[in-house]
Amino acid sequence: EGARRETRRRKCSWWTQFKLLYFRSFRQVIRDRATNLIRITTNVNSALVFGSIYWRLKRTQSTIQDRFGLLQVSAINTAMASVTKTLTAFSREKIVVDRERTKGDYSVGPYLLAKLAAELPISAVFPLLFGAVEYPMCGLNKSLPKFGKFLGLVTVESFTSSAIGLSVGSLVSSPEAANALGPAVMVIFIVFGGYYCNPENVPLAFRWIPRVSLIKHGFEGLAANEFRGLSFETKLPTDVATGEQALQRIGFGESTVPKSLAGLGRIMLFNWMLTFHILKSKKPSFQFCEDGDFN
Repeated sequence: EGARRETRRRKCSWWTQFKLLYFRSFRQVIRDRATNLIRITTNVNSALVFGSIYWRLKRTQSTIQDRFGLLQVSAINTAMASVTKTLTAFSREKIVVDRERTKGDYSVGPYLLAKLAAELPISAVFPLLFGAVEYPMCGLNKSLPKFGKFLGLVTVESFTSSAIGLSVGSLVSSPEAANALGPAVMVIFIVFGGYYCNPENVPLAFRWIPRVSLIKHGFEGLAANEFRGLSFETKLPTDVATGEQALQRIGFGESTVPKSLAGLGRIMLFNWMLTFHILKSKKPSFQFCEDGDFN
């Protein structure tokens, strides 16, 4: 019995576990060229489609709605692309991880940290490509700092969506269940994403949802980044003359990029912590039998 229990103990220190798991995760991401190519192609194609639809937006009144629409679909596209990939990959990987943890090969902490450290830098490439293609094609705010903030927002939103994918994937028991639950959660976040439903008009029972919607925080940050300091052509006294007025009309009058990044950061950290606790609580365990139990 002592020998059997010994096999369940961790075989090396926390730091050694982290290093080994980091290099394994990094190799897995680098070697998965087919998936990486598909993600690059998908993000670039989405940017080209959006850029073609919203080509070189002018400063007329009609383009105010176009800008909001573009920023909303950009937030949705970024989130859906990231969560779909995470749900598909992690729900399958978890089966192997559960088996290895049952043998006591490593613990949850070094595994999750190593996975994030290995995958996040590479995962940043895809939203950065999306933003780098879309932004100039659509003629968004021609300011280098604004462009940098746009890229930062879509990247952080992508990380946040991936964190949600991890928590959903760790909660369910099969890839099929993960792929069914994940999109359902994202649809709720899209509905309360700040464009289809004004935050001021949300029923009291649902007002907590916009606060945890990564779509809302992402869209809000992109809108604040784009519209603040922008001016529009006017013909009538009732026309919207400034970007601040446009933001006020959809309930984003007090919105800023730092506030949105902070909101995304809170959601991301919460889902990482949730993933950790779910994995730790759901560790498979078995009862060892004495030799005479079957006699």
